[in-house]
Amino acid sequence: MLTTVGSTGRAAAAAGVLMVAGTQGEWLLNAQRDDGTVTKMPAFVLLLTMSTLGFALLTVAVSGLRRESARSTKPARAGAFLSMAGAGLLTAFCLVVLITGVVLGGPLELSFLLFALGMLLLSIGQVSWGLALRRHSRAPGGWQLLALAGIAAFAAIAIPVDPWHDVALVVMCATWSAIGVLVLRTPAPASSRVV
Repeated sequence: MLTTVGSTGRAAAAAGVLMVAGTQGEWLLNAQRDDGTVTKMPAFVLLLTMSTLGFALLTVAVSGLRRESARSTKPARAGAFLSMAGAGLLTAFCLVVLITGVVLGGPLELSFLLFALGMLLLSIGQVSWGLALRRHSRAPGGWQLLALAGIAAFAAIAIPVDPWHDVALVVMCATWSAIGVLVLRTPAPASSRVV
C-alpha cells in the first residue's frame, strides 16, 4: 500500500492529538485510582483506545518519515529504526494495559516495562535521528523538533514525579503534531512518495 508524504504528515499530526488526549485525559476523567484499579470502565476504555490509536499512528508516521529519510546517513537510519521500535513497543504497551485493565480491573504492572523500554528507544532514536538530519533536513526546524521530542521522551521516564512526568509526555506527544504540520507544509519533490 502506498501512502503519500501528506498521509505521513496527517498521521503524525493526529498521533500527537490522540496521544495527548489519551494519556492526559486521566486528569479530566479520573478513570483509575492511584493503585491502577479501574473505577470508570467506559472512560478507561476510551482513553486507552485513543492512546493505542495515537501510538499506532505514531508508528505509521515514523515509518513514513523513515522512508523519506532513507537516503540519509547511517545514523539517521539507525535513529529512525530505534524510533520505530519505540513507537511499536508503546503501541503494544497500550494494548496490554487496555486488555488487562478490562479483564483484570487494572493494568498488569509488568506492562510498564514495555512503556519504559519503548520511551527509552524512542528518546534515543528521536535525538539521534534529529541530530543526524541537521544538515540533511528538507524542512527547516524538522531536526530540532525530532530532537525536542526525544529529549521530552527521556524526561518523561527520567522524572517520575507529577506534574513534570506528564508535562514531558505532553511535550513529546504535541511535538509530533508539530512535526506533522511541518511535513504537511513542506513542499515535496514531484517524484516523492512514501511507501
